[in-house]
Amino acid sequence: MLDVKELESHKHYVCQADELYPMMKIKIFFHPKSIAITLLAIFGIYLCVSAAQWQFHRGQNRHAENVRVKQLLTQNPVPFDATRNFPTWSKVKLTGIFDRDHEILVRGRYRSDKYGFDVLTLFRTDTTKPIWVDRGWVEAFGDATQVPTPPPAPTGSIEITGVLRAYDEKESTTGSLIALPAPKVGKIQTSKLDENFNSPRFDMYLQLTSDLGDSPIPADLPTFSDGPHYAYSLQWSFFVLLILGGRILIGREELRSKLSSV
Repeated sequence: MLDVKELESHKHYVCQADELYPMMKIKIFFHPKSIAITLLAIFGIYLCVSAAQWQFHRGQNRHAENVRVKQLLTQNPVPFDATRNFPTWSKVKLTGIFDRDHEILVRGRYRSDKYGFDVLTLFRTDTTKPIWVDRGWVEAFGDATQVPTPPPAPTGSIEITGVLRAYDEKESTTGSLIALPAPKVGKIQTSKLDENFNSPRFDMYLQLTSDLGDSPIPADLPTFSDGPHYAYSLQWSFFVLLILGGRILIGREELRSKLSSV
């Protein structure tokens, strides 16, 4: 049991603490250390909000691109015309002949966990510029630097269909687009293609979708996903809450420490 003096002393301490509490809060808030922590928290929140917005906009852009590509892939192929401005993933058809003298093997995809090469063969028409055609995929054998012999391209005039792709298009598959013989051209670039064929050609290549019989395995069409961008945006937003909560806890701990020392 507290005696009268101890009780009065305790009441005096409580009253004094109640009076000092608002002043302590203001004093702690404007302390240089507290200001530095607050500014650091604000900077962290700014970074997290910026990252969340960036990821959200990336998700929106990827979704819009997926919608665009899906719409193009559902359309019927149109006659190819090199003078027209075709968007990537347009479905086209054209008639001509494969030029077997101009063919490149390109490391592009893994199929069923197997490593292989894409086969690019030049295709010539009577009405438009030549265009490189990705005839499909062949499995590698032995050392990765060894070049497989793909099935030969058909001879004579033939109608083919496919989708137009950009050379600098980002790949979602494993590995990078690396070319090996024949001949060795390294990373696929228009300058390297020009070394193989130095005459005017169309500035995109055709990913073959028509069946040519005994030919490389047709390349896969893309699978559509909005990716992890929206999830990353939520993750960065959660970090904002963590920073706010952490700053509040630090402030309360500073205030408790100051009051206990009074």
